[in-house]
Amino acid sequence: MLSSDPSLLAIRSGAPSCPPAGVVHEEEAFLRAVLRDDPRNADALLGLGVLCLDTGRAGEAEALFRALASVRPGPNCSYHLGLALTALERADADAAYRQALVFQPCFPEALCNLGACLNAQGRLEEAGRIYRRALAVRPDHAEALSNLGLIRQGQGMLDHGIAALCRALAVQPGNPDILHNLALALDKQRRLDEAAAAARRAVAVQPSHAEALSTLGNLLRELDRLASSILAQRTAILFRPACAEALNNLGNSLHDLGRLDEAVTAYGRAVASRPDFTNAHWNRALSRLLSGNLSRGWDDYAWRLRQEGVQAPGGPFPQPLWQGEEPARGTLLVHAEQGFGDTIQFIRYVPAAVARGWRVVVEAPRPLLRLLGSLPVPEGRVALVAKGDPLPPFDAHCPLLSLPRAFRTELATIPAPIPYLGAEPDRVAAWERRLPPRMADTDAQGGLRVGIVWQGNPQAAVDRGRSMPLAEFAPLARIPGLRLISLQKNHGLEQLDRLPDGMTVTVLGPDFDDGPDAFLDTAAVMMGLDLIVTSDTSVVHLAGALGRPVWLALKAVPDWRWLMTREDCPWYPTMRLFRQTRPGDWRPVFARMAGDLFQIMMARAMRKTEILVETAPGELLDKISILEIKLERIQDPVKRRNVETEHGILTRTAERHIPATAGLRELAAALKTVNTALWEIEDAIRDCERAQDFGPRFIELARAVYRTNDQRAAIKRQINERLGSALVEEKSYAAY
Repeated sequence: MLSSDPSLLAIRSGAPSCPPAGVVHEEEAFLRAVLRDDPRNADALLGLGVLCLDTGRAGEAEALFRALASVRPGPNCSYHLGLALTALERADADAAYRQALVFQPCFPEALCNLGACLNAQGRLEEAGRIYRRALAVRPDHAEALSNLGLIRQGQGMLDHGIAALCRALAVQPGNPDILHNLALALDKQRRLDEAAAAARRAVAVQPSHAEALSTLGNLLRELDRLASSILAQRTAILFRPACAEALNNLGNSLHDLGRLDEAVTAYGRAVASRPDFTNAHWNRALSRLLSGNLSRGWDDYAWRLRQEGVQAPGGPFPQPLWQGEEPARGTLLVHAEQGFGDTIQFIRYVPAAVARGWRVVVEAPRPLLRLLGSLPVPEGRVALVAKGDPLPPFDAHCPLLSLPRAFRTELATIPAPIPYLGAEPDRVAAWERRLPPRMADTDAQGGLRVGIVWQGNPQAAVDRGRSMPLAEFAPLARIPGLRLISLQKNHGLEQLDRLPDGMTVTVLGPDFDDGPDAFLDTAAVMMGLDLIVTSDTSVVHLAGALGRPVWLALKAVPDWRWLMTREDCPWYPTMRLFRQTRPGDWRPVFARMAGDLFQIMMARAMRKTEILVETAPGELLDKISILEIKLERIQDPVKRRNVETEHGILTRTAERHIPATAGLRELAAALKTVNTALWEIEDAIRDCERAQDFGPRFIELARAVYRTNDQRAAIKRQINERLGSALVEEKSYAAY
């Protein structure tokens, strides 16, 4: 989520301050009377101009200061004209301050405000020189010190910036703007507690300082104190109801708590206050997408292209932006724009664009090209170009992550033709020879090879809360017959040197994915693994795109693509999602994984320890029908998984040995109907026993049991006879 700092602005000297209304009225009446008698009275022109400036009438103040310039030009006149133009957000304010400095080169207030103008224009070096000139004239000029601190921040010299701000505070210890700027600087150094303390001091000095309140709210959010963060943002909004930055930041904290509807409302208020507020549109997109509202989410998601440093909606291309219009003819440029994981996830839309009639040029990061070359598309319909290389001619373009909007994607229409990427067969074979064998104390079917990834890039903002320590995987390592294999690259590898006692992780060696092409070895290794368990990194997208079984550990409020409550993933059918129930607590997540993996290991081990006997086909279909009824009625997740395991084994056996004829399907359906009736009869008998009702109803139910069982036996006999089974069920009961 993108937070907003509402006052990353230089402090200006001589900023307007509003005197009491009664004083204003009397003074204004007096000055206007003087000017009626003497329109060129310089003192009255200056005094009335300052009064208008202080009361928010900058346009009238400008006219008065320009009139003063024709009567008594000088530094004071030009300086105040600069203040009026600054209040009007006019680009020529710096010219007025420069004119003041022509009259009086050592005018620290004019120097300070000129520096602020240059800072706002992004001319940091020049602004820094101007502030140093102001400090040469007056070393204790608090505003110049504070603003120089901002310049140093902008230049990446955070230590120098903080030092300048501390010097400014030594001059003006209670200046809330300087305290606020210090909080922002400390935040950039990730000194969050100190930053929050500075923001609190600013609010203590000026409780109505909306910018400082909102910054405090942002810092509390980063410290995971979300309830306090929301309170700070709401307080800022009380003082400035239309403060778009505070409304946006409030939305962020609500989003982090999973209160998505409230977050969308807050972002909507921010957008209403400032319709072109890119951050608020983008953040609203993330909340809408996370809640599953894809259609409206994609519209806001398009605003990402307007963020600073991101390619604009039209790009640098004269060709039109394709937004799903028909007909789709010619060549479409699809350009990757975000991380490796995003590219892997959304490259699935390229075959859909080809199916629409486009020839497609995919511009993507060079390390991904070889992997993306496995995309299943007709020969000659897709060309891959490395980012930065010359592009072939094309007729239209579309950013990769705008394709879902172009295709009007909803949850039910997400294209998931898994797998849509593939590993290189020779590389798969080579890594299969290098992979460690399954655990020695089990057979090849019983043991599991599980690839793991625990750490994303800690420098990325999106990594906040999504990575976990490697030690959290320890419950998996304790499962007999399970071998953990590291797929981790770069960040987090140092944790392999401090594993908990009894935990072993296999490392694949320094040459693992060490070449110029990303993920080729990882893809090949995944084909030899039974499962991948990972944090939310690009590896999870690769596993999903390859169609490999993958379990994803998710923080309580995850990235938008994983939605909020589902255990499955509409983007990747072979994926299971394991969610935190409490923010930051991974233990229950891995405990659930360990429990499920243990059940899988037990099921696999049954292939070695189960008792195998011949059975009649009618008996097999009878058992399958009972398991189907259980799947329809049992809700307990552990019991369901056990039933699913047994049902899967027996169904596969039936598929191998029993022909799928129409007649047998009818008999199997009849068998299920009879078994359903038996289930309901037994439930009714138990109800009678609980009520101690052994009267006529109980007697009738007891009779229904053997009558229905006779029907069941007859159907099974028909199945056995139709298939010529040597095993035929016989019954011998007394007549009734």
